[in-house]
Amino acid sequence: MTDSTFYRAVGVFDAVRPGMRAGAGILVRDGRVVAVGPPEEACPPGATRVDLGEVYLVPGFVDAHTHVTIRPGDGDQHGQLQQPAAWQTVRGVDNLRRMLLSGVTTARIMTEEHDIDVHFKAAVRAGEVAGPALRVAGRGLSPTGKHGSAAGGVDGPDAAREAVRTNAAKGADHIKIFTTGGVSSTDTSLAESNYSAEDIAAIVFAAAELGLMVSAHAHGGAGVDLAAAGGVRSIEHGALLTEQNLDTMTRHGTWLVLTNTILFHPTGIEQGDASEPAILAKVRQARAAMEASADRVRAAGVPIALGTDSMHGLFGYEMQWLVEHGWSPEEALLAGTVRGADLMDVQDIGALAPGRRADFVALLRNPLTDIGAVREVAGVFRSGNQVVDANGYTRPAPPAPTHREEHP
Repeated sequence: MTDSTFYRAVGVFDAVRPGMRAGAGILVRDGRVVAVGPPEEACPPGATRVDLGEVYLVPGFVDAHTHVTIRPGDGDQHGQLQQPAAWQTVRGVDNLRRMLLSGVTTARIMTEEHDIDVHFKAAVRAGEVAGPALRVAGRGLSPTGKHGSAAGGVDGPDAAREAVRTNAAKGADHIKIFTTGGVSSTDTSLAESNYSAEDIAAIVFAAAELGLMVSAHAHGGAGVDLAAAGGVRSIEHGALLTEQNLDTMTRHGTWLVLTNTILFHPTGIEQGDASEPAILAKVRQARAAMEASADRVRAAGVPIALGTDSMHGLFGYEMQWLVEHGWSPEEALLAGTVRGADLMDVQDIGALAPGRRADFVALLRNPLTDIGAVREVAGVFRSGNQVVDANGYTRPAPPAPTHREEHP
């Protein structure tokens, strides 16, 4: 195994077995994990040894809901999405860099205009841009005049089916719809139902025919119940979930992707839209509801993944929020890694297990002892290549191989 590299650390959390494996390291070959364990077990003769020092290794973080171009702290997110493609693209380069610096090695992009997410996915794969591997949705589907329709609405089953086919033809990995209003818009309700059961069924069926799953921006009320009953894979945000919503989601096996950074962090919507009383009122409403429902969400056992919703560089805040609201550090780490992979049904990321991609993060402290350690990143590796060093220097990963299919 002369072409293998063993990365030694103080310990490894592999997201497969419980706890931190003290004294363990990771053996990597051709960008994949070969073994995890102490050197005497996992490092064969002839392998290159790299001592990473006093760090703890965890799987690369999976941001399960974000955008390439938006910056919530700048305000008017819908307006940002309507800016010229070149303006958005320039901003996207630094946003992706900040994602990578925070340990995010895979990001699920949940709406862009101008096919920007599709092009950035290709650019990252080609080694042109430093950033996480991307899973993309293209343009989100929302009825005219509703949250998410700033660049044009999609009305009725026929138009919805055509929109699904268009996104898929451009390279979408999943479909994003909006079934309730949003916090960052002034004239929409967080519990309304934007689409009918017939609309949702048409979208889900059209996506399934193309091998794609559907996720729904939804906060509460009928918008959640109709989406879950209609077969969407996940509810995104879910700030106003009721007992009925949680029951419906549990019965249908629907995931929940929490995005609390944009809601609770002071540089999120609160900063960007401070001059809009209607938006700030919804921020306060959503915060109070989310605080009140955290225990119910945890008790319901709804599978969860985590997303920053464009709070680039703050993925660790999402895991900290979970721990502050009753989840254990290990549960938070799982939600931020392998659960994101499970949500997307991508089997080669999210955990440090033989055959999976060697995407991992070096942390200065043990996150199982103090979850705050997830914000102390000392290095980031994608497919076994270091893309962030201890000084915060970032570089693109080498171009992905073209002779086989890679995920994402």
